[in-house]
Amino acid sequence: MTQTRRRGTRARMAIGGLGVLVACTLTAGPAFAAAGFTEEQMTATYASDATASTGDSKAPSADNWSVQMMDVFEDLRTDRGEGGNAAVMDYNDELTSEINLTASDAQVERAIVDQYQDMSVSMGDAFGEKLGAIYAGAVADGELPKLTWLLNKEGGKLGSTSSSNPPKNYFDYKRPYLRLDTTKDLVYRDKEGGDAWGSKSGSFPSGHTSQAYWQGTALAEMLPELAPQILARTAEAGNNRIVMAAHYPLDVISGRMMGQKIIALRLADPSMRKLVDEAAAELRGVLERGCGDTLENCIEKDVPYLTTDKALAYYQEHLGYGFPATGPKGVPVVVPAGAEELLVSAHPELTPQQRRQVLAVTATDSGNPLDVGEQESWQRMNLAAAMAAKVTVREDGSVVIGAPTPDPEPTPDPEPTPDPEPTPNPEPTPDPEPTPAPEPTPAPQPTLPSTGGAPGAPVANGDDLPAAAQGKIQASVRGDRIVVSGLTAGQQYYGFIYSTPTALGQVTADAAGSATFALPADLEGGTHRVAVVDESGDLVGWATVTVADGEAAAIDDRELASAGGQSAPLWIAGSAGTALLALGVVLLMRRRRSGTV
Repeated sequence: MTQTRRRGTRARMAIGGLGVLVACTLTAGPAFAAAGFTEEQMTATYASDATASTGDSKAPSADNWSVQMMDVFEDLRTDRGEGGNAAVMDYNDELTSEINLTASDAQVERAIVDQYQDMSVSMGDAFGEKLGAIYAGAVADGELPKLTWLLNKEGGKLGSTSSSNPPKNYFDYKRPYLRLDTTKDLVYRDKEGGDAWGSKSGSFPSGHTSQAYWQGTALAEMLPELAPQILARTAEAGNNRIVMAAHYPLDVISGRMMGQKIIALRLADPSMRKLVDEAAAELRGVLERGCGDTLENCIEKDVPYLTTDKALAYYQEHLGYGFPATGPKGVPVVVPAGAEELLVSAHPELTPQQRRQVLAVTATDSGNPLDVGEQESWQRMNLAAAMAAKVTVREDGSVVIGAPTPDPEPTPDPEPTPDPEPTPNPEPTPDPEPTPAPEPTPAPQPTLPSTGGAPGAPVANGDDLPAAAQGKIQASVRGDRIVVSGLTAGQQYYGFIYSTPTALGQVTADAAGSATFALPADLEGGTHRVAVVDESGDLVGWATVTVADGEAAAIDDRELASAGGQSAPLWIAGSAGTALLALGVVLLMRRRRSGTV
């Protein structure tokens, strides 16, 4: 939704619920004279203006890339009579309600910031505590004119021809607060005087999410050293649209797909890539000047937004939101044409074909609701993992993630067998001692004792779970719970989590074939396997989940705040975080704000 917002006074510049006032020191001028793009560069027509265009909002075209990349949604929806996929659409509604209703206060505050601020600024906290504050100050002081011209919310060049309104109008799906029961399924989240539920435009795809991803993906391209953190923050911004009950998870997934393709289309244009490279040099120079060291050293010394492992885990969790599968697992991925452009800065030494291999190796599994696999698999692209991957190129030009397995050493020729020594005469055999009576054999213990007649764990070691059963269920971590889908409604199941099998208890699958288990409070962070058996003890299936450290217990306020099933990093604490927010708010109130939600 495009809306015009009034300028406010400095006394009203705080985002509702945050209670942060703008410091008077923010009026300081630029630390140095910054030269932006030339008039010729800013008025030129670029080839990607047309290729990235989403067309006419009043007459959206089914042939436009923005519709074609997600038109499988028409096969899922159940709001137009018979047909559709009730399991997927019911899960879409239920997860929206869960995330919105159970969001923490900190997550709501973050979501309000992303609702109203320019996310190209507010997402800068992904750079780290010190670098994020330097970045926000530099934007406010006009020290990043090239980056601002490309990325700002109001008319940033990279997204200027790629409105989400044409596909929104094409699909015309009603928003959560227009479909669901707002007396019990949703709660209103907003700042004082806000209009978070004011839009009547289509919900699918999410425009805010698309914008966050073209802004965040461009920032990751400029700062590949921090790509996992930047993209995790971008995923948080998308998830915040669900916190606000303005969008569903499917809207957010499609918004990610759209935003990342926008940047791929832009970077495929050599003239536009030149501008992005200039903005990257500008940004990196500002950060190094502000920090007083090389960017590598500044990142090393800074307090990170998230560690790389946690950023990658958070990003991956939000790629699919645990939806029931709509297709078979194990189908080869179709890397979208041009997607390799997103890896140029992260892997400059690779050829385009090798970058495509990296995207294929790091992609998620098939069967996702919005994966139009025969055309292109944008839903399956795990850009954070691809950008962070440690790539080795084999002699044949193929790539492998991590160090390749070394070829085995050649087996040496065996030494000749020596002639046997002559056998000595045997000593006389002594009379045998009488054999003692055997001790009684103890009864064998089960791998995991059953309680109350419940079946035990299917195997003692998670590595022994049969490969054929992987993907028969889907599982994802939702705060202190694990949600499993792909079950039979009304049937009872028992869950176990590995490496050492721990019983998760008994549950009954709901009408959508989903069930929820509580995470063990002492479960360590990392990758675990979740297995489900039926009442007879037969293995139904298993899936892999990622659990952040302390996910099931108290979550560190500096890292992740519970979002009702979607963990999300908190605003930077302390004076640096306050300054960062205030600086962004100044930008918000200096201009008339308009944007697509």
